[in-house]
Formats: sequence, structure tokens, C-alpha cells
Amino acid sequence: MRKYKWLILTFLFVGLVSSAQAATIAAGSAIGSPGETLLVPVSIDDTAGMASCSIAIAFDNASLEFLGKNNGDLGADILGPRSADANKSGKYSPIVTFSGEKSSGTIMYLKFSVREGAKGELPLILTAPTPAGIYNTVSGKITVR
Repeated sequence: MRKYKWLILTFLFVGLVSSAQAATIAAGSAIGSPGETLLVPVSIDDTAGMASCSIAIAFDNASLEFLGKNNGDLGADILGPRSADANKSGKYSPIVTFSGEKSSGTIMYLKFSVREGAKGELPLILTAPTPAGIYNTVSGKITVR
């Protein structure tokens, strides 16, 4: 009888793990003109069971100047590189700690200034390198009019 209980518990555990869905982290979009400052939201749909993650947003630093971030409504703590370092590399890569009561919402708003001469759609490529395979990511964009 013990072998059967163990098998049932094993199948139940594997079923629960395999049915869990990855959370989605998404960068939003914004429309603006050269010289304007734009806010682009970065949101998550479920932080249940997650303490923290690192994300990276790559951008065209010849067309956009990264000015920093504003906190969103999620109540997350955000530790990241200085704006000058992000502008030099064209990548903002903070560590996000989920400490609030909410499990979904806006993590932060990325603040960009559109540089003179910028044109078209400028991708904001979002990745979540750690923990690996836990998050689905959706990239955003800034459209220059």
C-alpha cells in the first residue's frame, strides 16, 4: 500500500508543477516626438511564489535617452544601474524584488527622452534572464511621429 501512496503523491506533485503557468512580464508602448519625455510601463501578471527577478530592457541609445524610472503600483523594489551606465550600453537591467501585497500590476515606468533625428518605431526589447524559464516576456516600442 505504501508504494501506491507514493506513486499517487508523485503523480499529483508532477501534475501540479506541470500545470503551473509562467508569469508574463511586458513592456508597454508609447508615442512621442523628438524632445518629448515618455513613460513606458513595465508590468507583470502574477508574482505568486516569486521573490525577485532580473530583467533587461535593450533600447536604441542613439535615438532614446534613458532618464530613469518611476515606481509603479505593484510595490516592487527596483535596484538597477545608473542612467548614465544604461545610456552608454543601451540596456537598463535592474533587479526587481516583489515585496508588496499585490501579485499583478505595473512594476515601473521607464522614462525616455526622444532624441532629435529619431524616426519610426524603436523597439524596447525585454528579457528576463533570471530565474531562467520562469517568465514569458513581451517587448514594447516607442513610435516617433
